[in-house]
Amino acid sequence: MASLGASLMDGYGPTKDRCYQLARKYFEVCEREEDGANLMSIEALQACILITYYELRGKGFARAWMSLGRAIRLAQMMGLDRMDADPGSNDAPKFQQTLPPAQSPLELEERRKAFWVLFIIDAYASVRSGNPVAIDQAKVTTALPFPQPIPEPNQPPMPSLNNAKALYGTNYLSSFTGLVLMVSLYRRCSTHVELSLDNESTGSGSVYSFWEHHYSIDKDVKACGDALIGTKDAQALLQDEVALALSLNLSAIDICLHEAAIIKADKDGLPKALITECNSRCGEAGLRIAEKVSLSQKLVQPKKTVFRQMNIYCMWPVCMAMQVLDRQLSSVTGNGQLAHTVGVLKLLVTGIEDLEDVSGHWVDSISHIVKRLEEMDSTSIKTTEFSV
Repeated sequence: MASLGASLMDGYGPTKDRCYQLARKYFEVCEREEDGANLMSIEALQACILITYYELRGKGFARAWMSLGRAIRLAQMMGLDRMDADPGSNDAPKFQQTLPPAQSPLELEERRKAFWVLFIIDAYASVRSGNPVAIDQAKVTTALPFPQPIPEPNQPPMPSLNNAKALYGTNYLSSFTGLVLMVSLYRRCSTHVELSLDNESTGSGSVYSFWEHHYSIDKDVKACGDALIGTKDAQALLQDEVALALSLNLSAIDICLHEAAIIKADKDGLPKALITECNSRCGEAGLRIAEKVSLSQKLVQPKKTVFRQMNIYCMWPVCMAMQVLDRQLSSVTGNGQLAHTVGVLKLLVTGIEDLEDVSGHWVDSISHIVKRLEEMDSTSIKTTEFSV
Protein backbone atom coordinates (compact mmCIF):
# COMPACT_ATOMS: atom_id res chain seq x y z
CA MET A 1 0.00 0.00 0.00
CA ALA A 2 2.85 2.37 0.85
CA SER A 3 4.50 1.70 -2.50
CA LEU A 4 1.29 2.41 -4.43
CA GLY A 5 0.72 5.56 -2.39
CA ALA A 6 4.27 6.79 -3.00
CA SER A 7 3.87 6.16 -6.74
CA LEU A 8 1.14 8.82 -6.83
CA MET A 9 3.32 11.53 -5.28
CA ASP A 10 6.19 13.46 -6.83
CA GLY A 11 9.57 13.09 -5.19
CA TYR A 12 8.89 9.73 -3.57
CA GLY A 13 10.60 7.52 -6.16
CA PRO A 14 13.16 6.01 -3.74
CA THR A 15 10.44 5.39 -1.14
CA LYS A 16 8.24 3.71 -3.73
CA ASP A 17 11.03 1.37 -4.84
CA ARG A 18 12.09 0.56 -1.28
CA CYS A 19 8.55 -0.32 -0.20
CA TYR A 20 8.08 -2.50 -3.27
CA GLN A 21 11.31 -4.41 -2.62
CA LEU A 22 10.32 -4.98 1.01
CA ALA A 23 6.85 -6.19 0.01
CA ARG A 24 8.32 -8.78 -2.36
CA LYS A 25 10.92 -9.80 0.20
CA TYR A 26 8.42 -10.46 2.99
CA PHE A 27 6.01 -12.28 0.69
CA GLU A 28 8.82 -14.55 -0.50
CA VAL A 29 9.75 -15.23 3.13
CA CYS A 30 6.19 -16.49 3.64
CA GLU A 31 6.53 -18.70 0.56
CA ARG A 32 9.74 -20.30 1.84
CA GLU A 33 8.32 -21.31 5.23
CA GLU A 34 7.92 -25.08 5.49
CA ASP A 35 4.50 -25.13 7.17
CA GLY A 36 3.01 -22.41 4.93
CA ALA A 37 1.09 -20.97 7.89
CA ASN A 38 1.76 -17.33 6.99
CA LEU A 39 1.31 -17.94 3.27
CA MET A 40 -2.17 -19.40 3.72
CA SER A 41 -3.70 -16.15 4.96
CA ILE A 42 -5.90 -13.53 3.37
CA GLU A 43 -3.27 -10.92 4.24
CA ALA A 44 -0.63 -12.77 2.19
CA LEU A 45 -3.00 -12.98 -0.77
CA GLN A 46 -3.86 -9.29 -0.51
CA ALA A 47 -0.15 -8.46 -0.46
CA CYS A 48 0.42 -10.57 -3.58
CA ILE A 49 -2.50 -8.85 -5.34
CA LEU A 50 -1.12 -5.40 -4.48
CA ILE A 51 2.35 -6.41 -5.69
CA THR A 52 0.80 -7.60 -8.95
CA TYR A 53 -1.19 -4.40 -9.40
CA TYR A 54 1.89 -2.28 -8.73
CA GLU A 55 3.88 -4.24 -11.32
CA LEU A 56 1.10 -4.01 -13.91
CA ARG A 57 1.32 -0.23 -13.69
CA GLY A 58 5.02 -0.31 -14.59
CA LYS A 59 7.15 -1.55 -17.46
CA GLY A 60 7.85 -5.09 -16.24
CA PHE A 61 4.80 -6.90 -17.57
CA ALA A 62 6.53 -10.30 -17.57
CA ARG A 63 7.19 -9.91 -13.86
CA ALA A 64 3.57 -8.84 -13.26
CA TRP A 65 2.33 -11.83 -15.26
CA MET A 66 4.29 -14.20 -13.00
CA SER A 67 3.04 -12.46 -9.85
CA LEU A 68 -0.54 -12.68 -11.09
CA GLY A 69 -0.13 -16.42 -11.62
CA ARG A 70 1.04 -16.82 -8.02
CA ALA A 71 -1.88 -14.78 -6.70
CA ILE A 72 -4.43 -16.79 -8.70
CA ARG A 73 -2.97 -20.12 -7.59
CA LEU A 74 -2.93 -18.97 -3.98
CA ALA A 75 -6.58 -17.85 -4.17
CA GLN A 76 -7.56 -21.19 -5.70
CA MET A 77 -5.69 -23.10 -2.98
CA MET A 78 -7.70 -21.12 -0.44
CA GLY A 79 -10.88 -22.04 -2.28
CA LEU A 80 -11.85 -18.42 -2.84
CA ASP A 81 -13.19 -19.15 -6.32
CA ARG A 82 -15.63 -21.71 -4.87
CA MET A 83 -16.56 -20.14 -1.55
CA ASP A 84 -20.31 -20.54 -1.92
CA ALA A 85 -20.42 -23.97 -3.52
CA ASP A 86 -22.58 -26.69 -2.00
CA PRO A 87 -20.19 -28.57 0.37
CA GLY A 88 -21.28 -31.91 -1.05
CA SER A 89 -20.98 -30.94 -4.70
CA ASN A 90 -18.10 -31.42 -7.12
CA ASP A 91 -17.65 -27.63 -7.08
CA ALA A 92 -16.42 -27.57 -3.47
CA PRO A 93 -12.70 -26.72 -3.00
CA LYS A 94 -10.54 -29.84 -3.22
CA PHE A 95 -7.18 -28.49 -2.03
CA GLN A 96 -6.33 -29.70 1.48
CA GLN A 97 -4.75 -26.48 2.79
CA THR A 98 -7.72 -24.09 2.69
CA LEU A 99 -8.40 -21.12 4.95
CA PRO A 100 -9.99 -21.67 8.38
CA PRO A 101 -13.67 -20.71 8.70
CA ALA A 102 -14.29 -16.96 8.68
CA GLN A 103 -14.92 -15.51 12.15
CA SER A 104 -17.30 -12.77 11.01
CA PRO A 105 -19.39 -11.63 8.01
CA LEU A 106 -16.82 -8.87 7.48
CA GLU A 107 -13.98 -11.39 7.15
CA LEU A 108 -16.06 -13.54 4.80
CA GLU A 109 -16.83 -10.55 2.58
CA GLU A 110 -13.16 -9.51 2.60
CA ARG A 111 -12.28 -12.91 1.12
CA ARG A 112 -14.93 -12.58 -1.59
CA LYS A 113 -13.73 -9.13 -2.59
CA ALA A 114 -10.11 -10.31 -2.76
CA PHE A 115 -11.13 -13.01 -5.25
CA TRP A 116 -13.20 -10.64 -7.41
CA VAL A 117 -10.32 -8.14 -7.57
CA LEU A 118 -8.19 -10.98 -8.96
CA PHE A 119 -10.95 -11.86 -11.41
CA ILE A 120 -10.82 -8.29 -12.76
CA ILE A 121 -7.00 -8.13 -12.90
CA ASP A 122 -6.89 -11.50 -14.71
CA ALA A 123 -9.05 -10.06 -17.50
CA TYR A 124 -6.85 -6.97 -17.84
CA ALA A 125 -3.75 -9.17 -18.14
CA SER A 126 -5.54 -11.10 -20.88
CA VAL A 127 -6.26 -7.88 -22.80
CA ARG A 128 -2.68 -6.70 -22.38
CA SER A 129 -0.97 -10.00 -23.31
CA GLY A 130 -3.43 -11.49 -25.80
CA ASN A 131 -3.43 -14.73 -23.80
CA PRO A 132 -6.53 -16.49 -22.42
CA VAL A 133 -7.68 -15.71 -18.89
CA ALA A 134 -6.41 -18.01 -16.13
CA ILE A 135 -9.60 -18.16 -14.03
CA ASP A 136 -12.30 -20.39 -15.51
CA GLN A 137 -15.46 -18.31 -15.17
CA ALA A 138 -17.70 -21.35 -15.65
CA LYS A 139 -16.32 -22.95 -12.47
CA VAL A 140 -16.65 -19.91 -10.19
CA THR A 141 -19.32 -20.36 -7.50
CA THR A 142 -18.33 -17.47 -5.20
CA ALA A 143 -21.20 -15.03 -4.63
CA LEU A 144 -20.88 -11.49 -5.95
CA PRO A 145 -19.69 -8.87 -3.43
CA PHE A 146 -22.14 -6.94 -1.28
CA PRO A 147 -22.40 -3.21 -2.04
CA GLN A 148 -21.30 -2.43 1.55
CA PRO A 149 -18.51 -3.92 3.73
CA ILE A 150 -20.93 -6.29 5.47
CA PRO A 151 -24.53 -7.25 4.64
CA GLU A 152 -27.28 -5.29 6.29
CA PRO A 153 -29.74 -7.08 8.61
CA ASN A 154 -32.27 -9.18 6.68
CA GLN A 155 -30.43 -8.50 3.40
CA PRO A 156 -30.74 -11.49 1.05
CA PRO A 157 -27.52 -13.24 -0.01
CA MET A 158 -25.85 -11.98 -3.16
CA PRO A 159 -26.29 -14.19 -6.23
CA SER A 160 -23.56 -15.96 -8.16
CA LEU A 161 -22.18 -14.52 -11.37
CA ASN A 162 -24.47 -16.75 -13.42
CA ASN A 163 -27.52 -15.23 -11.70
CA ALA A 164 -26.29 -11.62 -11.67
CA LYS A 165 -29.26 -10.32 -13.67
CA ALA A 166 -31.32 -10.69 -10.49
CA LEU A 167 -29.52 -7.54 -9.26
CA TYR A 168 -30.66 -5.36 -12.15
CA GLY A 169 -32.98 -2.65 -10.91
CA THR A 170 -32.05 -3.18 -7.23
CA ASN A 171 -29.97 -1.17 -4.77
CA TYR A 172 -27.48 -4.03 -4.42
CA LEU A 173 -25.70 -3.37 -7.70
CA SER A 174 -22.59 -1.38 -6.75
CA SER A 175 -19.99 0.02 -9.15
CA PHE A 176 -17.52 -2.65 -7.98
CA THR A 177 -20.00 -5.42 -8.77
CA GLY A 178 -20.54 -3.64 -12.09
CA LEU A 179 -16.83 -4.02 -12.84
CA VAL A 180 -17.13 -7.76 -12.19
CA LEU A 181 -20.11 -8.01 -14.56
CA MET A 182 -18.30 -5.96 -17.20
CA VAL A 183 -15.28 -8.27 -16.98
CA SER A 184 -17.59 -11.26 -17.31
CA LEU A 185 -18.98 -9.77 -20.53
CA TYR A 186 -15.46 -9.15 -21.84
CA ARG A 187 -14.60 -12.79 -21.15
CA ARG A 188 -17.72 -13.94 -23.00
CA CYS A 189 -16.90 -11.71 -25.96
CA SER A 190 -13.28 -12.91 -26.04
CA THR A 191 -14.35 -16.56 -25.88
CA HIS A 192 -16.93 -15.88 -28.60
CA VAL A 193 -14.23 -14.56 -30.94
CA GLU A 194 -11.81 -17.40 -30.10
CA LEU A 195 -14.41 -20.13 -30.69
CA SER A 196 -15.37 -18.58 -34.01
CA LEU A 197 -11.75 -18.48 -35.18
CA ASP A 198 -11.00 -22.00 -33.88
CA ASN A 199 -14.04 -23.40 -35.67
CA GLU A 200 -12.90 -21.89 -38.96
CA SER A 201 -9.22 -22.82 -38.62
CA THR A 202 -9.81 -26.46 -37.66
CA GLY A 203 -12.58 -27.04 -40.17
CA SER A 204 -14.30 -29.25 -37.61
CA GLY A 205 -17.69 -30.70 -38.34
CA SER A 206 -19.28 -28.85 -35.43
CA VAL A 207 -20.70 -25.46 -36.35
CA TYR A 208 -20.32 -22.56 -33.95
CA SER A 209 -23.49 -20.46 -34.00
CA PHE A 210 -21.71 -17.12 -34.30
CA TRP A 211 -24.70 -14.87 -34.83
CA GLU A 212 -26.77 -16.44 -32.06
CA HIS A 213 -23.97 -15.75 -29.58
CA HIS A 214 -23.28 -12.32 -31.10
CA TYR A 215 -26.82 -11.06 -30.54
CA SER A 216 -26.99 -12.66 -27.08
CA ILE A 217 -23.82 -10.86 -25.95
CA ASP A 218 -24.95 -7.63 -27.61
CA LYS A 219 -28.24 -7.80 -25.70
CA ASP A 220 -26.48 -8.48 -22.39
CA VAL A 221 -23.97 -5.65 -22.86
CA LYS A 222 -26.86 -3.24 -23.39
CA ALA A 223 -28.78 -4.59 -20.40
CA CYS A 224 -25.70 -4.29 -18.19
CA GLY A 225 -25.06 -0.74 -19.38
CA ASP A 226 -28.69 0.23 -18.78
CA ALA A 227 -28.63 -1.25 -15.28
CA LEU A 228 -25.34 0.36 -14.26
CA ILE A 229 -25.09 3.60 -16.26
CA GLY A 230 -28.48 4.17 -17.89
CA THR A 231 -29.90 6.73 -15.47
CA LYS A 232 -26.64 8.52 -14.66
CA ASP A 233 -26.09 11.86 -16.35
CA ALA A 234 -22.75 13.62 -16.68
CA GLN A 235 -22.92 15.14 -13.20
CA ALA A 236 -23.68 11.77 -11.62
CA LEU A 237 -20.72 10.16 -13.42
CA LEU A 238 -18.44 12.92 -12.14
CA GLN A 239 -19.36 11.73 -8.65
CA ASP A 240 -18.65 8.06 -9.45
CA GLU A 241 -15.25 7.59 -11.10
CA VAL A 242 -15.62 3.78 -11.02
CA ALA A 243 -18.85 4.00 -13.03
CA LEU A 244 -17.02 6.29 -15.47
CA ALA A 245 -14.31 3.66 -16.00
CA LEU A 246 -17.00 1.00 -16.28
CA SER A 247 -18.74 2.95 -19.04
CA LEU A 248 -15.49 3.23 -21.00
CA ASN A 249 -14.95 -0.52 -20.91
CA LEU A 250 -18.51 -1.47 -21.83
CA SER A 251 -18.15 0.64 -24.97
CA ALA A 252 -14.84 -1.08 -25.76
CA ILE A 253 -16.53 -4.48 -25.48
CA ASP A 254 -19.14 -3.19 -27.92
CA ILE A 255 -16.33 -2.39 -30.37
CA CYS A 256 -14.73 -5.84 -29.98
CA LEU A 257 -18.04 -7.58 -30.53
CA HIS A 258 -18.95 -5.67 -33.68
CA GLU A 259 -15.46 -5.76 -35.17
CA ALA A 260 -15.64 -9.55 -34.97
CA ALA A 261 -19.05 -9.37 -36.67
CA ILE A 262 -17.61 -7.23 -39.49
CA ILE A 263 -14.92 -9.84 -40.17
CA LYS A 264 -17.45 -12.68 -40.05
CA ALA A 265 -19.98 -10.94 -42.30
CA ASP A 266 -17.33 -10.02 -44.85
CA LYS A 267 -15.89 -13.55 -44.91
CA ASP A 268 -19.31 -15.16 -45.35
CA GLY A 269 -20.38 -12.67 -48.03
CA LEU A 270 -23.34 -11.38 -46.04
CA PRO A 271 -25.24 -8.22 -47.09
CA LYS A 272 -23.24 -4.99 -47.04
CA ALA A 273 -25.97 -3.41 -44.92
CA LEU A 274 -24.97 -5.66 -42.01
CA ILE A 275 -21.32 -4.60 -42.29
CA THR A 276 -22.38 -0.95 -42.49
CA GLU A 277 -24.50 -1.35 -39.36
CA CYS A 278 -21.61 -2.97 -37.45
CA ASN A 279 -19.22 -0.23 -38.58
CA SER A 280 -21.73 2.33 -37.37
CA ARG A 281 -21.99 0.61 -33.98
CA CYS A 282 -18.19 0.67 -33.65
CA GLY A 283 -18.10 4.37 -34.48
CA GLU A 284 -20.87 5.17 -32.01
CA ALA A 285 -19.03 3.27 -29.27
CA GLY A 286 -15.84 5.17 -30.11
CA LEU A 287 -17.65 8.49 -29.74
CA ARG A 288 -19.15 7.38 -26.41
CA ILE A 289 -15.64 6.65 -25.18
CA ALA A 290 -14.52 10.10 -26.34
CA GLU A 291 -17.43 11.68 -24.44
CA LYS A 292 -16.39 9.89 -21.24
CA VAL A 293 -12.73 10.87 -21.74
CA SER A 294 -13.82 14.50 -22.10
CA LEU A 295 -15.91 14.11 -18.95
CA SER A 296 -13.01 12.55 -17.02
CA GLN A 297 -10.97 15.70 -17.64
CA LYS A 298 -13.52 17.57 -15.50
CA LEU A 299 -13.01 15.33 -12.46
CA VAL A 300 -11.79 17.14 -9.35
CA GLN A 301 -9.64 15.83 -6.53
CA PRO A 302 -9.63 13.32 -4.97
CA LYS A 303 -11.74 11.60 -7.65
CA LYS A 304 -9.28 12.55 -10.39
CA THR A 305 -6.47 10.73 -8.55
CA VAL A 306 -8.66 7.66 -8.00
CA PHE A 307 -9.56 7.61 -11.70
CA ARG A 308 -5.87 7.77 -12.66
CA GLN A 309 -5.17 4.88 -10.30
CA MET A 310 -7.45 2.83 -12.57
CA ASN A 311 -5.42 3.85 -15.62
CA ILE A 312 -4.53 0.28 -16.59
CA TYR A 313 -8.25 -0.42 -17.05
CA CYS A 314 -9.00 2.82 -18.92
CA MET A 315 -6.26 2.94 -21.54
CA TRP A 316 -7.49 -0.12 -23.44
CA PRO A 317 -10.92 1.40 -24.29
CA VAL A 318 -9.32 4.72 -25.25
CA CYS A 319 -6.95 2.95 -27.63
CA MET A 320 -9.81 0.87 -29.05
CA ALA A 321 -11.75 4.06 -29.80
CA MET A 322 -8.71 5.62 -31.48
CA GLN A 323 -8.20 2.61 -33.73
CA VAL A 324 -11.86 2.63 -34.81
CA LEU A 325 -11.97 6.36 -35.54
CA ASP A 326 -8.59 6.25 -37.29
CA ARG A 327 -9.87 3.57 -39.68
CA GLN A 328 -12.97 5.64 -40.35
CA LEU A 329 -10.87 8.63 -41.41
CA SER A 330 -10.43 7.04 -44.84
CA SER A 331 -14.19 7.08 -45.46
CA VAL A 332 -14.88 10.54 -44.05
CA THR A 333 -16.46 12.91 -46.56
CA GLY A 334 -16.43 16.68 -46.22
CA ASN A 335 -13.99 18.94 -44.42
CA GLY A 336 -16.36 19.45 -41.50
CA GLN A 337 -16.63 15.74 -40.72
CA LEU A 338 -12.89 15.28 -41.20
CA ALA A 339 -12.14 18.14 -38.80
CA HIS A 340 -14.54 16.67 -36.23
CA THR A 341 -13.01 13.17 -36.40
CA VAL A 342 -9.47 14.52 -36.12
CA GLY A 343 -10.57 16.65 -33.17
CA VAL A 344 -11.98 13.57 -31.42
CA LEU A 345 -8.73 11.67 -32.03
CA LYS A 346 -6.71 14.51 -30.54
CA LEU A 347 -8.95 14.49 -27.48
CA LEU A 348 -8.31 10.76 -27.06
CA VAL A 349 -4.55 11.31 -27.36
CA THR A 350 -4.84 13.83 -24.54
CA GLY A 351 -6.81 11.26 -22.57
CA ILE A 352 -3.99 8.71 -22.87
CA GLU A 353 -1.49 11.35 -21.78
CA ASP A 354 -3.62 12.23 -18.74
CA LEU A 355 -3.79 8.57 -17.74
CA GLU A 356 0.04 8.45 -17.63
CA ASP A 357 0.99 5.19 -19.34
CA VAL A 358 4.18 4.39 -17.44
CA SER A 359 4.43 0.98 -19.13
CA GLY A 360 4.60 2.55 -22.59
CA HIS A 361 2.56 -0.32 -24.03
CA TRP A 362 -0.57 1.62 -24.90
CA VAL A 363 1.31 4.68 -26.13
CA ASP A 364 3.25 2.43 -28.51
CA SER A 365 0.03 0.83 -29.78
CA ILE A 366 -1.29 4.21 -30.98
CA SER A 367 2.02 5.76 -32.08
CA HIS A 368 1.11 5.39 -35.78
CA ILE A 369 -2.13 7.31 -35.19
CA VAL A 370 -0.33 10.08 -33.32
CA LYS A 371 2.17 10.33 -36.18
CA ARG A 372 -0.67 10.62 -38.73
CA LEU A 373 -2.29 13.39 -36.69
CA GLU A 374 1.01 15.27 -36.58
CA GLU A 375 1.32 14.95 -40.36
CA MET A 376 -2.20 16.36 -40.72
CA ASP A 377 -1.22 19.30 -38.53
CA SER A 378 1.75 19.98 -40.77
CA THR A 379 -0.57 20.19 -43.78
CA SER A 380 -2.76 22.73 -41.95
CA ILE A 381 -5.87 20.54 -41.72
CA LYS A 382 -8.28 22.36 -39.43
CA THR A 383 -9.84 20.50 -36.51
CA THR A 384 -12.82 21.13 -34.28
CA GLU A 385 -12.66 20.77 -30.52
CA PHE A 386 -14.67 17.86 -29.10
CA SER A 387 -16.17 18.07 -25.63
CA VAL A 388 -19.28 17.23 -23.62
